[in-house]
Amino acid sequence: MRVLSPTRAALILSCFCLSLPTCWAQSSNLTLDQILNRMQQSETESRQQSVAYRVTREYQLAPAGAQQPSSEVVAEINFLPPSAKDYSIVKSEGNDRGAGIVRKVLDHEKEMAGRSEQVEITPRNYDFKLLGRDVLDGHDCYRLELSPKRNAMELVKGQAWVDADSFAIRKIEGTTAKSPSFWIKDLKVTINYGQVEGVWLQTSTQATADVRFAGPHVLTSRELDVRRATFDAQNHPPRRVRQRRNPRQVGADTATWVAR
Repeated sequence: MRVLSPTRAALILSCFCLSLPTCWAQSSNLTLDQILNRMQQSETESRQQSVAYRVTREYQLAPAGAQQPSSEVVAEINFLPPSAKDYSIVKSEGNDRGAGIVRKVLDHEKEMAGRSEQVEITPRNYDFKLLGRDVLDGHDCYRLELSPKRNAMELVKGQAWVDADSFAIRKIEGTTAKSPSFWIKDLKVTINYGQVEGVWLQTSTQATADVRFAGPHVLTSRELDVRRATFDAQNHPPRRVRQRRNPRQVGADTATWVAR
């Protein structure tokens, strides 16, 4: 085994330590305004490079603390730039109310696709505060405090983690600025983003809420498959729904939980 002499080891360590502050200082010199400007530039570039894609997404609804979900739903979501979305439910198992909740979530997501400027993480919708730096899944990120400028269920009061290299948002966590329904109290959301097949999109979500007359419930989603596509999203025919009913019901079928 080769052993470094104390002098050589100290030299290597000192060079390494000297290089760290330089790299850190170069990126940490950015002001909040500079970070927000680069975020908008990143969003503009992403929009210009947007491609049609199809996502297969799995949703699970469960009482808080339950070992097994009461409902599992799989949906296909199609996106055609710049703002056309449609979807079809391809599988629904367990509590049939789960499919109703997912449909409401996806209907709202489809509606908001044409009004993305109302939900974007920009100074138009939020006030910001720079909280510091974090490493998230191996990525250096700026951590920003989000304060919505209006009460809307699509806006989140909490924090956002912004990639320090690409300035794309990697994570949002907090509570919705407005409850989406009488049935829902204390809605907390976590949304994770990443690049899949060259497409930057949400990769998983978790929404936890106290549902009136039913207690705390958790709605989670994750992307099972992402594919670039050349189809016309508006004319994409829905696939047949495969459903197995369960007599247990959850009083949240009239609520939209969260959609971005």
